Amino acid sequence: MNEGAPVRLVVVQPTPYCSLDCAYCYLPFRNDRRRMTLDTLDAIGRNLLASPLVASEIDIAWHAGEPMTVPPEWYRDAFEKLAANAPDKTLRHGFQTNGIHIDPTWIELWRAYNVRVGVSIDGPARLHDARRRTRAGGGSHALVMRGVDALRDAGQAFHVIAVLTADALREPDEVLDFFAGLGAVEVGLNVEEIEGVHGESSLAGDDIERLYKRFLSRAIERADPGLRLREVEGVRWLLSAPPEVRASNPQVSPLAIVSVSVDGKMSTYSPELLGTPTTRWDDFAFADVHREGPEAILENPVFMKLRADIERGVVACAQSCGYFTVCGGGAPANKWFELGDFAGAETLYCRLTRKATLDAVLEAWETANG
Repeated sequence: MNEGAPVRLVVVQPTPYCSLDCAYCYLPFRNDRRRMTLDTLDAIGRNLLASPLVASEIDIAWHAGEPMTVPPEWYRDAFEKLAANAPDKTLRHGFQTNGIHIDPTWIELWRAYNVRVGVSIDGPARLHDARRRTRAGGGSHALVMRGVDALRDAGQAFHVIAVLTADALREPDEVLDFFAGLGAVEVGLNVEEIEGVHGESSLAGDDIERLYKRFLSRAIERADPGLRLREVEGVRWLLSAPPEVRASNPQVSPLAIVSVSVDGKMSTYSPELLGTPTTRWDDFAFADVHREGPEAILENPVFMKLRADIERGVVACAQSCGYFTVCGGGAPANKWFELGDFAGAETLYCRLTRKATLDAVLEAWETANG
């Protein structure tokens, strides 16, 4: 555990609102149309980004709602304001978007500020439209593909995040065929999580580890030249990383990740926690960026209790799990939403994204190499 520095990732919620109504969304207030004010952005730059507890290079993720429901002109002002308040820091911006609003104006903005673009799409229309639906109840696949086409036509690089459900795991070739021809720089496979207001997952069945491992094994066996999977590359990185780096886990390190809500509340650990209604943990809001910096989080009494619980959970993982040296203690958000206890250990999330992923990739490589 570190003492609360440095901050390397800042997750900013420009709005809680989302233009889609995905079945597995974890956000409790995605109907809230508020937009972050320029005063709050100014405070983020002045009190957070300029803090001595923040690294010299900072990744800023615009997320926790659909960032593209806020107009591009707002982001031009936001990027300039943040940079002006932290002139000695290098800011790297990233969008994770549902993709339905992409047009040449957005692409021009992203190019001007070297923004990393991620599109959320779950594979072919049959699977995507089953859960990623519009506010009117229709499928969103055609709308997302229109945005993807705009990115490809403009030569704008993009990566993809796909949520894997049980239905997707049962059809690996259908899913992999789609992504192999999409043109993304990388595809990340997020499992359908029990998280926030999404209290159940299609992956909670008894046979899921086998299906998940079969999916990854099939991806490695196919070796599609146009498909780079984050999970496979992650294992490759683990094998070459020093032992102390393999176990690094920003989600259990105070201030490694700082999240800022639309109204300026600050939190740390897993970004998905901020705004979750809970009197016990003050909605995981431990400071206000309008009047203080990230050091105030560390001094908050509620945070101190949370930190002690999370550290107990890390110890529990270390004592009970053979994968601890490549995980570092799990994801606090998943422990809270699945177990109701930060001091717990194994979750469905870690069984799939850590254990099954590592096993599947290593087993597939061993088979391929005789």
